[in-house]
Amino acid sequence: MADDVMKRSATEASSGAAAPFPAGSSSRAETRADRARRLAYRGRFTILFVLLAVVAGVAVGSLVVLLERGSPAPAPPWSEWEPTGSPERRVAQIADRIPDSYRLPSGNQLATVTYVGSPTVTGPDGTTFQVRALAVRPSTAGGAAEADDIETVNAAGTVMFNLCGLGTSCSIPEGQATNERGALLRRAALELALYSFEYVDGVDSVLVMLPPRPDGQASTAVFLERPDVRPLLSRPLDETLTAAVTPGVGEIEAEELRTIERITRPRVYSFSYLQGQDGSPIMVLAPVLSG
Repeated sequence: MADDVMKRSATEASSGAAAPFPAGSSSRAETRADRARRLAYRGRFTILFVLLAVVAGVAVGSLVVLLERGSPAPAPPWSEWEPTGSPERRVAQIADRIPDSYRLPSGNQLATVTYVGSPTVTGPDGTTFQVRALAVRPSTAGGAAEADDIETVNAAGTVMFNLCGLGTSCSIPEGQATNERGALLRRAALELALYSFEYVDGVDSVLVMLPPRPDGQASTAVFLERPDVRPLLSRPLDETLTAAVTPGVGEIEAEELRTIERITRPRVYSFSYLQGQDGSPIMVLAPVLSG
């Protein structure tokens, strides 16, 4: 009996013991601060995802616009024709091509280039000497400059074109030396200079010897430095020399003629030579026009 009672008591004690904790019941309950932090983190991630979506959308939109637009159009060429090869070959090609399109009313060529290269002078005995420097006298009209404000130009960066007529002493054998013909010659000089500046490395200035009178007197030259024509080099040639084909004597359109006059007339010079201290010749350029 006693054994039965002891067994029953043990059984009852065992059944009355506390049952194990259910799964997860060992974690503490979530506090209000925990909930606030969790919601704050969730909000930050939501904002981040929205921003990433916006950035991705903008990128896709930009790509679509670029694809629709395609590649930007290439800049137009400065001229239809371009010389090739070394600097020497380029100036030779310019000298051959440009004067060929300038014609007299008869259809004969206005002038041709008989020499192109570094400035030279031929002595009385026919000996050719290299010019080392050019001394450019200023125009003193209106007090713009003093007579002794002489610019010295290193001839090493100068290319010279000898523009020669087909008559005696390089003169033009037909017609009269009119203002219209002079303007056409200066147009040819300007075109020679522009092509040289645009396509030949190392050219800082261009000297174009113009055809003289039949007696060889009153020889003049057009002398242009790169800064003189820099604005013209920043746009295509046909915006400066606007004629579709090279005009003849008296055929230059008014707008184009104004450009030619503005650029070349103040830069027409008479020339002479002096001997430098080292014995080499110096070309002296004096402005023809007083204003």
